[in-house]
Amino acid sequence: MSYPKKMFNACVFNPLTENPMLQEYPRLSEIVAPEWADDPYLDNLLRFVVMVYDPKSPLVINERDLNYRKGIAAELAMFNMEEEEVLQSIYNQNHPFIADLITKYLMRFAKSKEFAAICAIDFKYWESIKRLMIPISEGKDKDVLSAVQIKAAISEELDKDIQRLDSYTNKFFGEDTELVKKKGKLTPELMSNIK
Repeated sequence: MSYPKKMFNACVFNPLTENPMLQEYPRLSEIVAPEWADDPYLDNLLRFVVMVYDPKSPLVINERDLNYRKGIAAELAMFNMEEEEVLQSIYNQNHPFIADLITKYLMRFAKSKEFAAICAIDFKYWESIKRLMIPISEGKDKDVLSAVQIKAAISEELDKDIQRLDSYTNKFFGEDTELVKKKGKLTPELMSNIK
């Protein structure tokens, strides 16, 4: 699916603007710490965050898979797709300030605790799945036991996370079960009617 600029008009800021984001949208400076200004990827990161974490972004509406959504957003945000290390630091939220930027965007502009919780729990869920997929390495009994206990705790949390996601999704999209079922197929126009 292609994502032309007009599809992002429902977002607080259109991330496909031709101008640098801070120049086009000075309000974004409210969430940018002064020490981030020299980061060569700041403009790309701002575009990326809007595409992935604005509740009215067509990527949020159409691409339910968070990792796939991040990949599309990185391309649209004009990251160099050959810079694997940079992209992985952004996808995994290891970049020096990406987690802060996302949190500030959610607090200041998305303004929905339920949506922020959906974003956080979705990330945590897939991070937990990845951790469970790593085999327990042979080692001291204590280390193996600790690894098994950690995996058991993570597994237990997964069910709770699914219940939390369902609860927050119902709150965010309303109690309309048909709307919740169709949330992956909503248009920006329908999303703009959701309170």
